[in-house]
Amino acid sequence: MSAARKWIAQVCVAVAGAAMFLPWHVNAGLGGNQTVRGVSTGIGRILLVICIVTVVLVQLRWRPAWIGAGFAGAIAIRELVSPSGVGNPDPGLGPQIAFIACAAAVVLLGWNMFAGVAAGEGRDPGEPPRWFFSGPLGRRR
Repeated sequence: MSAARKWIAQVCVAVAGAAMFLPWHVNAGLGGNQTVRGVSTGIGRILLVICIVTVVLVQLRWRPAWIGAGFAGAIAIRELVSPSGVGNPDPGLGPQIAFIACAAAVVLLGWNMFAGVAAGEGRDPGEPPRWFFSGPLGRRR
């Protein structure tokens, strides 16, 4: 089940990166509506790079990869709440899809991280099991 969570989380982060090619915000100017794609803005490019790096980190089995997905989701929600653009732009479809995909990825990657710690991934076979947390937060015997 762990592999399925990682694979679905990678797909979610890739969808968030692909959302940068969708309309990012819409400016209602004097000459009509002007649609700006996410890759045309600096924030959209940063989010695309973060999504690519996060997909690579998940592929490398780095447990805290959820931090990258969470950061990308925070950028997307920031653009939904107060879009950066000329005038008072309306948020487009890109930040909405990116936020939903990143939120799903954070949940799946966090679940995978805690499930891996509880299952004992990454420890020696002779080592006794740990209970939920490792280190000073773990249960002492």
